[in-house]
Amino acid sequence: MIQALLYMTLGLCGLYILFTLLLMTGLFRLAKHKNTAQPFVTVVIAARNEAVNIKSCLQALKLQSYPSQKIEIILVNDRSTDRTIEQAQNCTLPNLTIISVTHQDHLCPKKNALHQGIMASQGEIILTTDADCAPEPDWIQNTIQCFTPPIGMIVGYAPLLAPPGLFNPLLGVQSLVVAALSAGSIGLGFPLTCSGRNLAYRRKAYDDVHGFEGVGHILGGDDVYLMNKIAKSAYHIAFHHSPNAKVPSSVHTDNQLNRQVRYQSKSLHYDTNALLPALAVYIFHLILFLLPLWFLYFPSAFYTVGLCLVLKSTADMAVLTVAAKRFGSLQQFIWFPILEAILVPYVVIFCALGALMPTKWK
Repeated sequence: MIQALLYMTLGLCGLYILFTLLLMTGLFRLAKHKNTAQPFVTVVIAARNEAVNIKSCLQALKLQSYPSQKIEIILVNDRSTDRTIEQAQNCTLPNLTIISVTHQDHLCPKKNALHQGIMASQGEIILTTDADCAPEPDWIQNTIQCFTPPIGMIVGYAPLLAPPGLFNPLLGVQSLVVAALSAGSIGLGFPLTCSGRNLAYRRKAYDDVHGFEGVGHILGGDDVYLMNKIAKSAYHIAFHHSPNAKVPSSVHTDNQLNRQVRYQSKSLHYDTNALLPALAVYIFHLILFLLPLWFLYFPSAFYTVGLCLVLKSTADMAVLTVAAKRFGSLQQFIWFPILEAILVPYVVIFCALGALMPTKWK
C-alpha cells in the first residue's frame, strides 16, 4: 500500500514538474502584436464604496496617452453608500459617464454592474479595471496595439503593491504567481486564469458569447469565466506583459479570509480539461502537506516525499524567476522563500475552504 502511494507521489511530482516546464515554455512563447488602428474604446469600472480610491483611478485614466476623444469612461455605481459618486463627480473628466445599477441581470453583483456598463458603452474595445487601480499612462495605447485578428481578449499584468505589514508582501508576490500561471497558460494556448484589474476584449466578442450568460449566478469570476467563454469561441486570447501596460493596485488588507476563499472557489466551475489537472496538483500538495506524518509513521517513505518537495520548490523557483523577469518584478521575488514555505498548506487549506465554505461579495 505504502509502495503504491509512493509511486503515485513520484508520478504526481513528475506531472507537476512537467506542468511548470510547460508554463515556462508558454512564458517564452508570448507573442508580440502590432495593431496600428486606434478604435473608440470604453473603460468600464464597477465601483461599490470606493470613495477612498476612485479619484486616483480616474486621475490615472485622465493621464492616458491614447487620444482622449477616442475614450469613454463608464463608472458603474454598484449601490454605494459612501461618497464614491460625489468624489467621481469632482473629477474633471469630460469623457466620464456615471451610471447606477438599476436592475438585476445577473445574481453576481460585479458581473451585473459590469454588464450594465457594457450595455451602455459605445466602444469597439472594452477595457475593465477596478476602482482601486491606477493604470500606467500607456495602458490603453499598449493594450490596443495587441488587438490583431483573430484576438478577442487581451489579459494584462496586474501587480499588487504591498504597503508595510507582516503578510502584505506575500500577497503582493501571490499576484506574481497568478500572473505567471495566466501568462504561461495563455502562451501555450490553454488559458487558465486572468485578472479583471487589467482586461480588455472586443465588444463583439462579448456579445457573440452572450456575455456573462450562464455564469452570471456565480459569485466572482467576472474575469476568468468570461475568458473561458471567449477562449472556446472563434477568438484567441493573448497576454500583454509590457511593464508600460500594467495596472497596479494596493494589496487589500481587509477581510482576507473571505477574499482568499473566494479566489480559490473559482476552480469549482472550470471544465473537466482544467479541473482534472487542478485535482492532481491538489492531491500532490496534500501528500506533501502530510510530510510530518510520513516522518512519524513511515520514516522509510519520508525521504522520497521530501525529495518531491525539494523538486517542487526548485521548479516553482524556476518558473517564477522567468515570470518576474518578464514582468519586470524581480524585486518581489525576494519573498519567494517565505511564500514557498507556506504555499503547500495554503493550497491544501484554502482550496478545501473554497469548495466547502460559502463566500460573499462586499
